[in-house]
Amino acid sequence: MGKNQNILEIKGKQQFERDVLDAEMPVIVDFWAPWCQPCKMQGPVFEAAAREYVGQVRFAKVNTEAAQSLAAAFNISSIPSLLVFNRGEVIDVRIGLTPRAHLDIMVQRALDKHNGVGIFAKLKRLFGREAAAVQHGA
Repeated sequence: MGKNQNILEIKGKQQFERDVLDAEMPVIVDFWAPWCQPCKMQGPVFEAAAREYVGQVRFAKVNTEAAQSLAAAFNISSIPSLLVFNRGEVIDVRIGLTPRAHLDIMVQRALDKHNGVGIFAKLKRLFGREAAAVQHGA
């Protein structure tokens, strides 16, 4: 965990409030435990995404064994669980092993929400020029 500067290891409530809830950018939090095999498989995927999205999204890990009160506060009953926060609010959740492609989608949704990107911009990104024509009534 200490290898990636964009992944914070959250150890308590005050740090969680400061580094996740009060963050200036979206934060993806991985709730995990050292004994959890799917959590161990999630780690490299999470670390690779953290390296790619430096400066856009912050990544954090919460060891549910060490920070049981945080896990309980967010009703974490299965791990790994990824929660996406934007301006202190949970905006996305994924329970279980999350493939990289889905994690990238979660990141994009978080960035869209954070930046106020509307549906027409999303359609244009997805479909290209046709969506722009629909937006302008062509």
